Amino acid sequence: MLKTMALTFCLCFSASSHLIAKSTIIDNVSTLKTVQHSIDKHAAKEKGEILVVFDIDDTLLESDSFVGGDTWYNWQRGKTLKSTGCGEITIDDVDKVTCLFSKLGMLYELGTYHATEPKAADFVKHLAKFDLMALTSRSPDYRGGTERELKRAGFDFENAHLLSKSNALAYDFFDGNNTRPVSYQNGIIMSTGLNKGEVLIDLLDKIGHHYAAIFFVDDSRKNVTDMEKSWKDRSTELRIFHYTGVDKRISPENVHQAKVSRDALNTFISSAFPIRAENFTAGSCQ
Repeated sequence: MLKTMALTFCLCFSASSHLIAKSTIIDNVSTLKTVQHSIDKHAAKEKGEILVVFDIDDTLLESDSFVGGDTWYNWQRGKTLKSTGCGEITIDDVDKVTCLFSKLGMLYELGTYHATEPKAADFVKHLAKFDLMALTSRSPDYRGGTERELKRAGFDFENAHLLSKSNALAYDFFDGNNTRPVSYQNGIIMSTGLNKGEVLIDLLDKIGHHYAAIFFVDDSRKNVTDMEKSWKDRSTELRIFHYTGVDKRISPENVHQAKVSRDALNTFISSAFPIRAENFTAGSCQ
């Protein structure tokens, strides 16, 4: 009787533990070709549907200028960054752009970007034989400029859209900490800085798509960690690539350019839109 119970327990434990798939983080991925090779190798050995998910900023696209780029944004948000010289650089409060998010959309619309690697678009096209999407922390408010610059650099996720081309999703989502807008259209999820792992789980549940394996590529350590934690108890195999192909260092010249650009932008807004400029000065950012 005891042997039978023990055998039953072992079988049940084995069956339940089999449902928990393996999550792996691959650090210091300096080229997207590494991602392509890893996915091709997996597909040659394993059966089941595959989803490939790419971050955008400093993973697929890099800003042509410091201002408006991902490193500039992180500096503006107060993160301590490595200097191109010695030591580190943290922004002084006096150098911050007031009402940052009200002005960020303008910078995304005006800014230009290039692919992080010369063959980055080719790597992504090669992976289009699998399901594909982009998952960005940008807000849905910035979709227009985002899609334009992706296409200009050779990336087009529209044909990878997991809904019919005429369908899109737009909704508010609570990720366990914050409620913010999310949209999914033309193969791109705009997630407004929410936990990307929770956003991806929720979206795939909404559209009824489930995968044997997901490959996720992002330059942010926070996003890498969030994705791993969100998916660690699920049955999907998850392989996460921490992309490090873009130089994240900041130089004194970058800081100077940012100050000059900020002052010029404020002068333009004061001249063209004096009421909005007064609101910004008063701290009213809506």
